[in-house]
Amino acid sequence: MFGAHGEFQICSQPPQMYLKLKGSFNNEGIMLLTNGVVQELSTHPENTIKFVVVNLKEFELLTLDGLDSLEAYFAGVKERGYQRVDYININIIAKNMFEKVWKNSDVEVNFYKDTESYLLVHPNDSYIKQNW
Repeated sequence: MFGAHGEFQICSQPPQMYLKLKGSFNNEGIMLLTNGVVQELSTHPENTIKFVVVNLKEFELLTLDGLDSLEAYFAGVKERGYQRVDYININIIAKNMFEKVWKNSDVEVNFYKDTESYLLVHPNDSYIKQNW
């Protein structure tokens, strides 16, 4: 077994959860991220997180086994009550990867080239204004 690769930060302010991904993720890194998200969700009543915002400014890549784990995780995301996921600072490679992850989902997925583009659509998101 390999060590976990990839770093993340999680903050939640219902109805939103914010994720910041840094570096490249392997399967073990995705498992740590998944456990972190589940732990964060457990601090709130069920289905209170509706929107997830993901900052990919420092994200590098995902290994194939990591992608498989991420797809498995998001397969059950509708049960968690997610309605929308917004990716900020996305590059073309990451966009292609995350489009694949969400391909068969009813969750609304949006991609923004930078924070300013996101704030044009969501101008009242104070967490993004203060932290990203």
